[in-house]
Amino acid sequence: MNNIAFLFSGSGSLLESVSELCSDLINNCHLKLVISNNRDVDLDKLHIPKGTEFHIIDHANYQNRLEHESAIEELLMDNDIHLIVLGGYRRIFSQNFVKKFGCITINTHPSILPSFPGDKAQQSAIDYGVRCSGATVHFINNEVDQGPIIAQSIIEVKMGTQESELRKKITNTEKYLIPQAIRLITSGKISFDGTNIVYHSEINESLLYIGK
Repeated sequence: MNNIAFLFSGSGSLLESVSELCSDLINNCHLKLVISNNRDVDLDKLHIPKGTEFHIIDHANYQNRLEHESAIEELLMDNDIHLIVLGGYRRIFSQNFVKKFGCITINTHPSILPSFPGDKAQQSAIDYGVRCSGATVHFINNEVDQGPIIAQSIIEVKMGTQESELRKKITNTEKYLIPQAIRLITSGKISFDGTNIVYHSEINESLLYIGK
């Protein structure tokens, strides 16, 4: 059984899709740990299964980034985590964290990387006038939003689309994309060696792309 940790900074809107995935034993994964750095999160709206640990590790309570990361690392190790899922987690990890956990950490980003990395990706896409956007799930490395890509989704951006509308559409595709990426990893079909994704078996390319 693969123990999964889910980290988020916002409302935790992507947590439910991971929770549902882990509730099905056929997927060979268990949502063991949920961590947020958002002390104002609405706990009543979080989909945290019974038996899953939940912690708020607010970075504002620590002297620096390394101390904050150390608190997170301790929880990850205590819970024997095999896969870390960053679902709207807005903190950038240090090289030390990446060295320890990068090979088992995936992130979702609201754009078709390598286009529009970093913050405010949805508004940047609208400002540039792109006609399609989407989401990317990738392993992390020492460069922000530059890790090897696991899977992507694509959606149409119509003229006049507002940022809030695009954000909602992308979030909806992420709810399908993240479980897809998790299945590829927990089933042993792919792994990350720190530089490249290693494919251990033939993969249907439809699993790597979601079109809307």
